[in-house]
Amino acid sequence: MKTNFFFSVALFALATATTTSVYAGKYESSIRGFWAAVDKGDFDEATTFLHPDVAVIIPFSPVAINLEAYRQIGETFRMGFPDIQHQVLEVSEGKMTAAARCYFSGTNTAPLMGNPATGNRVEVPFLLYLTFDATGLITRFETSFDLANFNAQLMAGMDTESRNKEVALGIMQALDNRDLAEVAAAYDPGCRFNGWAPETLDVNGYIAMMSALLAAFPDSHFTVDDIIAEGDKVVVRHHLTGTHTGAEFMGAAISNKKVYVTATVTFEIKAGKPVELWLNADFLGLLMQIGAIPMPK
Repeated sequence: MKTNFFFSVALFALATATTTSVYAGKYESSIRGFWAAVDKGDFDEATTFLHPDVAVIIPFSPVAINLEAYRQIGETFRMGFPDIQHQVLEVSEGKMTAAARCYFSGTNTAPLMGNPATGNRVEVPFLLYLTFDATGLITRFETSFDLANFNAQLMAGMDTESRNKEVALGIMQALDNRDLAEVAAAYDPGCRFNGWAPETLDVNGYIAMMSALLAAFPDSHFTVDDIIAEGDKVVVRHHLTGTHTGAEFMGAAISNKKVYVTATVTFEIKAGKPVELWLNADFLGLLMQIGAIPMPK
């Protein structure tokens, strides 16, 4: 709500500026050129409008993301919505800023963020607020839209439990693909993670834990063994395999040992986004397998 209010104020302030401003039209061509490149799938061209150190703020991620992560998300959406279109309806400009009222549309006919295609068409308006440097490159890229509405259109026709299963399976697939940017984007920004550490973690803490795990086991593979959904809860029984060759893990030096670790995680999902998770994993067995704790005789 605060984000939407911020964008509304920014748009109003810029829209009420004098139409004879010397800044009028300075950035609009860049905005239209950027979205035209995205819609035709030319991300090399699209990134020429962005500063290499651009900070991107989007509803799919709880934290600002960098250029490479944003490009990956953009390519994922271009594949998931092959007929994707971004219409720029109105642009208002300031000295080093621009705000735009835009419209997204597309049909989900290919897998999206680990989830199978739903075949549904999605149409949502969105607000865009940009900051530019002296050369005209975008240094800050902020978008705001109704994420719940987007998810509702995307998953229309599927019952709640089926939708929740797809969300959980999509996250597991993204983990198996080692795509932590996609994993982070799948969670509600306020999601709570229980069982990964003695204390409850937020999204950033969870991603840090998973980054350490993936770094320690470069050949890691997550396999879903069973999945059960009831109401807003999904339980996934799975196991991890890998070889401890990448980095130390939880204080244990590289052991070159293979591991097989079983785990069960329960997702609580609201409006298509996990809001809390509970993990029960065999961490003791993992530490024994890499030699951090002696095996019982």
